[in-house]
Amino acid sequence: MLTLFKPYGTTGREENLYGDLVNVVGVTQPIGPARDAEIREKIRTCDILEADVDIPINKELLKDAENLKAVLCNSIGTDYVNIKEVTELGIPVGNNPDFCIEAVAEYAIGLMFAIARKIPKAADGVADGNWLIRRVTGGMEILGKTFGLIGFGRIGREVARMAKGLGMEVIAYDAYMNPEAARAMGVEPVGLEEIYERADVISIHAPLTEGTRGLIDKAAIEKMKDGAYLINVSRGGIVVEQDLADAIKEKKLGGVALDVLEQEPPEADHPLLGLIDENVVITPHTAWNTWEADKKADDHFGVQLRAVIAGQTPPALLNPETIHHPRHKGWYR
Repeated sequence: MLTLFKPYGTTGREENLYGDLVNVVGVTQPIGPARDAEIREKIRTCDILEADVDIPINKELLKDAENLKAVLCNSIGTDYVNIKEVTELGIPVGNNPDFCIEAVAEYAIGLMFAIARKIPKAADGVADGNWLIRRVTGGMEILGKTFGLIGFGRIGREVARMAKGLGMEVIAYDAYMNPEAARAMGVEPVGLEEIYERADVISIHAPLTEGTRGLIDKAAIEKMKDGAYLINVSRGGIVVEQDLADAIKEKKLGGVALDVLEQEPPEADHPLLGLIDENVVITPHTAWNTWEADKKADDHFGVQLRAVIAGQTPPALLNPETIHHPRHKGWYR
């Protein structure tokens, strides 16, 4: 029986779902040098590595993983995996491309309503016994407003569909988008500068790459409409968080909703924490978290496991050239 190693969290879920397929092992040591050593030792001997944003996956971590047949990611995004380095080692990497598209899209729309109508601030006021908070929690109606998408992949397109259904004008930027496909959805393809200039609400749905890291910085924010709302459910590193905090304090933006941060969880002195009165909403990277998405993720991961165990190419493989690497000694057919 092959060994599945999960180097973060608990393993109860995996044991219940896949315990008849693989020997599931996890980490036992608390955070610190002992835990780091345990992770390295178990990676050295495991057959399959379960990966997520909690642990950066790179050549240094996997260099002694002689038995490793696959890295299977629970997420859509794989920016925490150095695909180039892992491919050089000959290790297949698979992701989970479908599981939370609807969940994340719905969450982005929910965050838009939360900041456009200052719902968290109103709820906090009532919890503090301040019924008159309603006098200062007015907001913007979204009907007829312009919704700007940065990123037009599967989640971005689903957000566009929902925003169109709410009566918004939708514009979108993506370096790789199909303009005809966008227009067929009633979405206007535009340049990035036009997103900044025209959008009342900007929602980020781009992957974190060298090209998008720090994309939303002081210069970009200055180009946005005064009072615009910004939403990020993609990756924290796309936004320069100190620049965003400065813009909020200067009243440049009407509100900000972030489900992702560059460091998760944030340090206590993070510049955007504690700004709920300034209409800043931060949630703990939970946009993906629905019952339905969990079921899709579990099902897909099970399919991947069964494929690897059987020596077959797992679905959603990001580097198929590794399947016949000499390290696998004929494991994959």
